[in-house]
Amino acid sequence: MTARTTHARLQIGVPAHLMEHIRAELAAQDLHAEESDAGLTWDSGIGIVRLVKAKGAVDIRIDSDSLSNLHMLREGVRDRIERHAAEAARSLEWRGSPVNGPYPPNFRVKRVVSSRRIAPRFQRLELEAKDLGDFARSGLHVRLVIPPEGREPVWPRLNEKGRTIWPTGADAPHMPAYTIRDINPDAGRVWIDILLHGRGLTCKWAQSVAPDALIGLTGPGGGWYPLADRVLLAGDETALPAMLRTLENAPDDMRGDVLIEVESDADRMPLRHPPGLCVRWLIRQGGDPDLNTALESMALPTGEGALVWFAAEKQQAARAREYLRNAPGLTRKHIRVAGYWRDER
Repeated sequence: MTARTTHARLQIGVPAHLMEHIRAELAAQDLHAEESDAGLTWDSGIGIVRLVKAKGAVDIRIDSDSLSNLHMLREGVRDRIERHAAEAARSLEWRGSPVNGPYPPNFRVKRVVSSRRIAPRFQRLELEAKDLGDFARSGLHVRLVIPPEGREPVWPRLNEKGRTIWPTGADAPHMPAYTIRDINPDAGRVWIDILLHGRGLTCKWAQSVAPDALIGLTGPGGGWYPLADRVLLAGDETALPAMLRTLENAPDDMRGDVLIEVESDADRMPLRHPPGLCVRWLIRQGGDPDLNTALESMALPTGEGALVWFAAEKQQAARAREYLRNAPGLTRKHIRVAGYWRDER
C-alpha cells in the first residue's frame, strides 16, 4: 500500500496542557504514547500520530498506509483536541493526501444480499460492496449506517476542510458498531452477525430488511486481531463474533485460555481454534460463574508475548480493567479491555 501523510498546525496558547490531557486520555484507553520534551507519539494500530510542541502551537503529523485509515485518524485526532481545546480545533486545517470522491474515504455504500437467522439469537447479514481492501486489513469493527425507515438515504459528505459532515434531523442515520464476522474483498462481500437482544432499532431492522436495500458502512476500527503467544481471551455474546473470527485466524502455536459467557446452551456456536487453547463456555442459566469472577480465578499470562483481552458490558469491562491493571506481571501493553454495550436497566 502507498504510504499516506497529512499534517496540520494547531494554534494554542499552552501546548503542554493539551499534551497532558491527550496523554492521560490515551493511557485510560490502554494506548501507550512515547513522551519526550518535544511532544507525544503513538501507534494507533492503523497509523502513527505525532504531536510536536512549538511556540504557541502544536505541529501534528499522521502517517498511515491508506487514505481511509488516514482520514479516520485525523478525524480522531480532531475529536481528541475538541474535547480539550474546542476553539483551537475549529481552525484546524489539514494539508497533504487530498480526498477525492463524493464520500469520506472510510465510508462505503453497500447492498444487502441477504439476512438470515444462524442461531436462536443471531442474525447474519451478507453485504456487497466494492473496494473492501481496507476493511480486510485493519480493524475488527465497523459502524453500520442505517437510513431512517421510510426515507431515501442521505449519506455523509466532506466539507471544504475535509471533515465528515453527517446528515441531521429527519435524515440522521442510526449508526451501531458491529464486528466484521468474515470478509472476502475479492468477491466484494462482508458478513456481520447481529445479536438479537430484543432491544434497539438494529435488531428490528436486521430481521426485516429486504435484499437490495442500501446501507452504509464506515470504518474499520477497534484494533486488529488480539494475537500473542500466550493469551487469555474473555467475552460475552456481544464479543462472540470478534472472538470467533480471532480464533479462526489465530496461529497454530497460540496457547492459553478462552472464556465465553452466554445466556444458554442454545447460544453456543461451533468454533475452530488452535489446539493449545482451552475454551470454556460460561452459561448464565446453568449457574456458571459470571465472566469477571471466572477471569479473576484464572492464572494470567505474563511477560513478553502475553496478552489478556476482555470485551463485555461497560461495567464488567471497568471491573476487569481495574483488576488487570493491578495484577502482578502485567503492564498496559499486555491488556486490551473494551466495553461493547451498556446495561441501562
